[in-house]
Amino acid sequence: MQIISQSSENHLLQDLRSLWQNNTQYRCLQFKFSQTEKYNDEWPDLISAELTLFFEDVFLDVYVCKDHDIFIINRTMTHKRVAQFLTHLGPKLGPARDEISGLASLYEIGIDWAILRSICEKKIDTIRLERYIAKQGKESKHHKDDINTEEKSQTIKEANEEMVLSLPRRRKNRKVTEILVVEDDPLSQRLIGNALKDTHSYTIIGEGKKACMTYLIKAPDILFLDIGLPDISGHEVLKSIFEIDPEAYVVMFSGNGDKENVLKAIDVGAKGFLGKPFTLDKLMQYIEKSPHIKGK
Repeated sequence: MQIISQSSENHLLQDLRSLWQNNTQYRCLQFKFSQTEKYNDEWPDLISAELTLFFEDVFLDVYVCKDHDIFIINRTMTHKRVAQFLTHLGPKLGPARDEISGLASLYEIGIDWAILRSICEKKIDTIRLERYIAKQGKESKHHKDDINTEEKSQTIKEANEEMVLSLPRRRKNRKVTEILVVEDDPLSQRLIGNALKDTHSYTIIGEGKKACMTYLIKAPDILFLDIGLPDISGHEVLKSIFEIDPEAYVVMFSGNGDKENVLKAIDVGAKGFLGKPFTLDKLMQYIEKSPHIKGK
């Protein structure tokens, strides 16, 4: 057994891809500890120790991710055996013992490769985004934020040329639908999150200044963009997005659905407009219309 905690997301993706390509009969157990507030830093060592009691296999690797999720690759796991392991493990996790069954998922690497790849890529993208935001935060202490939108767009394009060029390919090759929502209203965020959590991979952010970099990293199939953002106008973000990706599929949100706002957004390239409050049916209709989603 080996425990991998440095760049574990990248190592996990590489190892999963290798096992899938070699058509091996391995399984991957995921503990979604990123979804619980009761996480304990001692759990990786605890789980690793308990694993040796249940799964007698030379090949058993543990990957500890930055967001606290833990992945175990093994070839002898079965759903029955994993259920027994969870029953044994639960009492040792303290307050989280009642959550353990809902936080664990077992995948067949050969069958579920697309799902596992999407999970890994999303974690890697999130780390990249966090690093970018941290870097921007440090730079903002030394530079005034006084450049205009066109200059910001040009800077983003130059600094991330490789990501810009690879954006269409990454979006096309991804098997799982990715939705990006730029919306600062907490009620709308919850509504959208509840509607998408069981059917789509999605990211919700509340600031326009983070939208372009998040878009580059995620390469979404559809972008829902609020006009009335707290930092910069949604119209400015929309213009920057189309400079980065002319094939972007963008739908605008606004609590002020006046004709001028609608025409301005559509003139730039938006494919639709949802006035708030909106219905979930309307949200889903736009998702289904995206040509990037239809092609998957």
